[in-house]
Amino acid sequence: MDISIIVPVFNEEAFIKQSLTSLLNQTHPAKQLVVVDDGSTDNSVSIIRSLADLHPNLTLIANDEPSTYAPGEKVVRAFIRGFNVLKLNWDVICKFDADIIFPDNYLEKINDAFISNDKLGMFGGLLAILKKDTWVVECISRDNHLRGPIKAYSKACYAEVGGLRTALGWDTLDELLALQRGYQVKIDKDLIVKHLRPTGQNYNYKGAVGKGRLFYELGYGLFLGVLATVKWSFTQRGSLLAALGGFLGAWLSSKPKHVTKQEARFIRQYRWSQFFSLFVS
Repeated sequence: MDISIIVPVFNEEAFIKQSLTSLLNQTHPAKQLVVVDDGSTDNSVSIIRSLADLHPNLTLIANDEPSTYAPGEKVVRAFIRGFNVLKLNWDVICKFDADIIFPDNYLEKINDAFISNDKLGMFGGLLAILKKDTWVVECISRDNHLRGPIKAYSKACYAEVGGLRTALGWDTLDELLALQRGYQVKIDKDLIVKHLRPTGQNYNYKGAVGKGRLFYELGYGLFLGVLATVKWSFTQRGSLLAALGGFLGAWLSSKPKHVTKQEARFIRQYRWSQFFSLFVS
């Protein structure tokens, strides 16, 4: 299969060479590797240009002015800029972060997974962080959720979910929409990817409010939304009061959602089934 990759970058000079080198040395080469700079002020761009001079399948999309920061939205806007300049046909599109070191068979595993399963919509491995000289799977990666930094999509699935949405929680939203449309989302738990900059555990007040609001925007409903908010604050060490404020504020004001009524109904049923399965197992 033809695999294309888009990597958004903002001030990643400490990691970008290792990350891109791991992608350029894959056993199954990427057809296109598009790196989208989002106005970096460090040496990221010069490092990428040096690599692009040596690798014809690597393209840099430069930007002198950084986009306005918005959690979840900034990275998706950069991804879309890269997606819009893809020149070659592709069967699988990957959205990868720039602080990742991939095993050299990562794209080969992606290729094999999609070839062997026509219903597969999204695929990826697990993120691991370095703790006391040992790579340990991140706590946030242990749920059955395919993480945004290492996602691969089939062409059909990507089209049916409407691509990536410029919203906080885009990597949860697209996964739920894929499941609602009958696609499978698979995580290879033996496929470990090194995350050089661990996912932040301590969320600020604004971030916690946004996470709470997201559960409303995904159509969770009152009881499920409160339950999800409490679970999130416990597992991610975010402010429970801020997250509850974000959720209840959106719920009381009936703000617009990211999903239709039909999609929201599926999401609630799916999330409740996950919740009850914890007790059954």
